[in-house]
Amino acid sequence: MPVRRREGQLEKCLDDATRKNDFQALEQFLETDFSGGISHKCSKQFLNKLDKLICQELDSEEVKNVSTMMNILQKQGRNITILGEIGFPAMIEYGLVQKMANWFEKAQEIIQNTVNEKNDKYATLFEDFFDVLMIVHDTSSKGKIQVLENFVLRTCTLATDKRINIYIQQEAVRKLNTMLDSMPRDTRKKIISSEEMQEVMNDMGKRILEAGDYDLQVAITEALCRMTSEKQRQELASQWFSMEFVSNAFKEIKDSEFETDCRKFLNQVNGILGDKRRVFTYPCLSAMLCEHELQIPADDNLEEFWIDFNTGSKSVSFYVAADDGSHQWETVCIPEEEVKTYIIEEKDKKKLLTIHLHNPMFVGIQEGEKIILHFDSALEIVDAALKVYGANKRRGFTKKNTMSVAKTSVHVIFDESESQVVVPESQVSPLEKNSCKPLEDKDTHSPPHQYLQTQKKMNQKLNKGDLETVKSKINPGKRKVSEASMVVLSAARLSMQSPVTAVNTCKLDAML
Repeated sequence: MPVRRREGQLEKCLDDATRKNDFQALEQFLETDFSGGISHKCSKQFLNKLDKLICQELDSEEVKNVSTMMNILQKQGRNITILGEIGFPAMIEYGLVQKMANWFEKAQEIIQNTVNEKNDKYATLFEDFFDVLMIVHDTSSKGKIQVLENFVLRTCTLATDKRINIYIQQEAVRKLNTMLDSMPRDTRKKIISSEEMQEVMNDMGKRILEAGDYDLQVAITEALCRMTSEKQRQELASQWFSMEFVSNAFKEIKDSEFETDCRKFLNQVNGILGDKRRVFTYPCLSAMLCEHELQIPADDNLEEFWIDFNTGSKSVSFYVAADDGSHQWETVCIPEEEVKTYIIEEKDKKKLLTIHLHNPMFVGIQEGEKIILHFDSALEIVDAALKVYGANKRRGFTKKNTMSVAKTSVHVIFDESESQVVVPESQVSPLEKNSCKPLEDKDTHSPPHQYLQTQKKMNQKLNKGDLETVKSKINPGKRKVSEASMVVLSAARLSMQSPVTAVNTCKLDAML
């Protein structure tokens, strides 16, 4: 069947939008069904006209109009012809990637002025932009090289900017990792060796410590690992992380075991930050979507059903097994804006966090408006829930006029081998406090809870006064990329079976 052409229709819509500031024609063009071999014939000036209009709208911060044009490129870009050349290869030849780099910088400047504001139209803009960018990346080897050379540094810079909303950063770094996955070795060497890239990689290491969202932490860690070999990481880790025990933990991440090793690394990082930590993770006994029980992902290395409280992204998230019977994981994310009310109560020696949603949530094929999470009664989840969802949505909560904020103390506990174990005060359960009594006073006949046993495995001996290494034993298994993130265990905890001879209490800030 011969290709039918719409002579100049798209280009005429661009002209009308530029001269008359009327985007109705472009919006109608976007909604039109052009199936059946339609080709949009444009002049050599088409790309310059598109560039002028997008820059004009970005300068006016009319991001909705820019999203319209991004969607037109995404849906119809393959059908555009310029002087007989078809689609994105033609636009790449006429400088599309360089123009997109300019659009990116203008868009980034807009969201920098919003100071981490969560705004759907900005998030949509960057999602649309990266969708087009990935099409260009996958079009040809020339498109791939140009995208990598123009956007690896820019995307890394976006991910380290505290002013940028976390959800935009998540989307950006996910796309970055997709690009890095197929980066040619010569291109990687050229990009990574630049002085600017070395500086931004240092910033990425710092961003991991303060991101406040496990998904973003994992994505940045993954990007650092993809950009370097295991041998290079041994040399660079000390530049990325000023604390030696953190850099040592990063060095232990192996490409072949990234999921597991990254989990260990981030558990350590988030757990040791004390009052400065912005991610809290607790083991869950069970999770329900209304009456449907959600299953822990099937993975031999996953010892607990981890629930993550992300204070940076204001969300609670966790992984569940996918309904299709595969070994994929599905992320359940409950952002603050979707929460109507929540309640924390104790029943049958368990703490229950019940979250009522504004709208039904789908987890696989199941649907419900209520999430119920069961925790061990010893776990202090109230503070983490308040940091994520606030006090106003907590049912039965009476807001005080003032709120006092206390520093989190930590116990430095010495076992009989004179090794230290750091335990934040807020994470010490009543059972563990009893374990600080002389050894002969313990009830040795009472078996410790499974969680306490797991945390004993997590505790790695620390050289006295040095804080050289803290390791955790938590394995996340496989991840399925989705809209939200999972966070890590907030602190190392001590097993009841650890022999204790002395306890000192100090402020974590002083130790760090």
